[in-house]
Amino acid sequence: MCTEEEALSLSGGGGPGIRVGTVTSSNWLQRMGPPLHTPGTPQREHETNSGTEQDHDRSRFSRNPLVDRDPSFAQTPDGRFWYMGPTSSWSFCRRVLALIGRKVPESNCPPDPFHIDGVAFKLTWRPYPPDEVPDVTNLPPLDYALFLFNTVKFYFGFLSFMIDEPAYLQDLHEFYRDPSAKAASKRPWYCQYLLVLAFGKAFLTQRNHSGTPPGHQYASRAMALLPDLSGVDEDPLGCIQALSLGAVYLQSIDMRRAAFQHIGHALRGCIIEGIHRHVPEEICGPELSKRCRTIFWVVYMLDREFSALIGAPSSIRDEDITVKLPAEMDDSVEQINLTLHVRLSRVMATILTTVYGVGNDFDDTLIRSTQSILHSIAELSYDLTAFLNAHFHGLISRASKMAIRLMLAHHHCVVLTTRPLVMCALHMHIERTERHKSQTIGLSSPVASLLQCCADSAQTILQTLRTLADDDLMDAFLPFQVEDASSSAFVLYLIRAIAPSVISNDTWCDNLTLVLDKLISKGNLAAPLRRLELRQLEQILAPLTPKLTNHPLPQINLDEDNEINEEHYAFDHEEFEWDLLGLNSSVSLPPRELYDLADQLDMEGIIQSVGV
Repeated sequence: MCTEEEALSLSGGGGPGIRVGTVTSSNWLQRMGPPLHTPGTPQREHETNSGTEQDHDRSRFSRNPLVDRDPSFAQTPDGRFWYMGPTSSWSFCRRVLALIGRKVPESNCPPDPFHIDGVAFKLTWRPYPPDEVPDVTNLPPLDYALFLFNTVKFYFGFLSFMIDEPAYLQDLHEFYRDPSAKAASKRPWYCQYLLVLAFGKAFLTQRNHSGTPPGHQYASRAMALLPDLSGVDEDPLGCIQALSLGAVYLQSIDMRRAAFQHIGHALRGCIIEGIHRHVPEEICGPELSKRCRTIFWVVYMLDREFSALIGAPSSIRDEDITVKLPAEMDDSVEQINLTLHVRLSRVMATILTTVYGVGNDFDDTLIRSTQSILHSIAELSYDLTAFLNAHFHGLISRASKMAIRLMLAHHHCVVLTTRPLVMCALHMHIERTERHKSQTIGLSSPVASLLQCCADSAQTILQTLRTLADDDLMDAFLPFQVEDASSSAFVLYLIRAIAPSVISNDTWCDNLTLVLDKLISKGNLAAPLRRLELRQLEQILAPLTPKLTNHPLPQINLDEDNEINEEHYAFDHEEFEWDLLGLNSSVSLPPRELYDLADQLDMEGIIQSVGV
């Protein structure tokens, strides 16, 4: 099916963002002046640092602390042990809160609220017997069901590829002619129908006074009808589609484990049916071949997304997949868009297996893995830029919701890639504070550049979401934007404490407040929990954060003569003339800058110890 590509007007709002000037991409990183220091403390040269301290600091940035240094299990208030996957933002929050509470007693860290699955809302259901006719009572009339379907199609973006629109609408009209017969004969389709009703009600209704998601009754009925693990069904593709929609719904209500299990069930269904391999057109026909290809890639993307959110590995390796990318068979705008989403998911999978890889093979490889990922993101950035230039004239304000999702996912990959280095710097910052009662930390230019890259992407995400919120265009019920907002804000709070000169001002705080307020007002169930976690983080970071004046924070000096360069965040404006939702910023990270940054990551110079 063709997705909703109606042009959206996304201009306005957002507040001040990263300044754009004109500086050549080949020299902005080379002009990163002296090692980065936190403001408010004097910078002093210490050429006599001990070799032991240098080695310790160098090793600090050689391995991912989220994989092999911090604990992988935490005990909940009710006594259960909860696995904390290394890539999960939820787990990252737990690790940071525990680390600071353990190392900085003066932070007066309150008990971790924990917010495990089912705290926001726990959807319950009882499996419906397969030999009984499903309940078809209390359903809306046909015209309203059509309205809800079109609402879902608009909000879903790339997820709308999961629903075969012509087939769905044909079944919908047949259902309203004889509901009981259709529900009994096409049970997987009926699951899809109920979930579309649930999503549509959640998208349209701002908030229930009871705090429950609007339409959850439909979702509960759908989950009770989902296929079991027997693997016996006359419509396997319909089962995969229903399981995938159910997984998205569960993730949207912050039931992360159930969501991962359901998308895993759907992915295993793809493997059993063989649609992870190319289904030849000459055998099954072009329409079914395309349908199998599309279904697989959407399940693949969701599996990678939910794997990262929960911090668990995927059930399939990229090496085992031979199905062609959508754009290899059809170069329409929709298929190119879907292909770019798939490629971002592949980058995400590589991040999970390299930057967050486990075992002895991944010792001392954090910087090399980060370097490799930045090269991959840069290559993808070229194609993303070309796609938006060709089809949307380079203007995000004229792009579809799927294009916005591409840009947000692109920056989220940068945040996810660099987050372990933020954790490394936090460990170093805490240890230096413990030993010397000082808040001075020195980082080499490559590490400072990586923190800058992370901060810039995180701020761009919040700026973009702020503009969507101003125009009331946020996908409030879906899980992606609340995850983008909370994970970006979390690293910005940490960077502000570790190296505040990386962040030029606190505009991102205002953007965050407005975005979370909008999500909460529109009924997002996870947003209140994420806001509480961020408030607690800000509170416990207070003893570690340098005391700053009310003046704007000084910026990193990129000029060779140590004068402040007012255009130091500049991108090549001639090539990247983007109107990013009215934010005066690049739609994607300029690939040449990413290549330059990746090439600087030399382990011999990655850390420069600075004493106190």
